[in-house]
Formats: sequence, structure tokens, C-alpha cells
Amino acid sequence: MIIAHVVLSLVLSGAAVAILVRGLQFRPSTPIWSLFLVLFFATWAGGLWLLPVGPSHLGINWLPFVLVTILVAVLVVALAPHGGTRKGDEREVEREVEVGLGVFFWVLIGALTVAVVSGYQ
Repeated sequence: MIIAHVVLSLVLSGAAVAILVRGLQFRPSTPIWSLFLVLFFATWAGGLWLLPVGPSHLGINWLPFVLVTILVAVLVVALAPHGGTRKGDEREVEREVEVGLGVFFWVLIGALTVAVVSGYQ
């Protein structure tokens, strides 16, 4: 069951990243792998924690996984900073913000990993 959840989360996250980057021309300010990682763990954790609804294929109710992937992808695009020209003082502030977001990213990945592990117990 765990392997099927991982594969489903990988496929859905990969498809979401491909649609965002190639189809919608979304250009995140962070590397693409970080977007994929957040989508992957959020999909996996959300799919485990939501009630199993919808059709079941190969013993997996895939609808919660799909809904979480769509929700997180839309939230990432909506909350992503939009590009623009930056001045000197703004660049320094932006660097400090990037350091804070880097820490937030790893805390988020850790929290999602804890959610996945506790979802199987």
C-alpha cells in the first residue's frame, strides 16, 4: 500500500509541476525541484489524512490525492511572488526574506514528513 501511495503521489506531483511549468508558463523564483518536493509530500500527506472517498483502483482511493495536488498547486501559484524590477535596498531585504523562506521550506518538508509517517500508524 505504501509503494502505491508513493507512486501515485510521484505521478500526480510530476504531472502538476509539468502542467504549471510547461503548460501555464509558471516560473517560480525557487528551483523546480523544491516545487516538486512540496507538492509530493503535501499530496502524500493529504491523501493519507483525508477521508477515503471516490472510486477505488488497485485498493487506493485516488480522489483525495488528486484534490490535494490541485489545491496545493493552486495555492503555490497564487502565493508565489511575481517578478519585477528590484532596487538596491529591496535586494538586501529580499535576500533576508529568501533565507527565512529557506528555513520555512525545510520546516515544512519536515512537518509533512511527520504527517506522512503518522498517517500510517
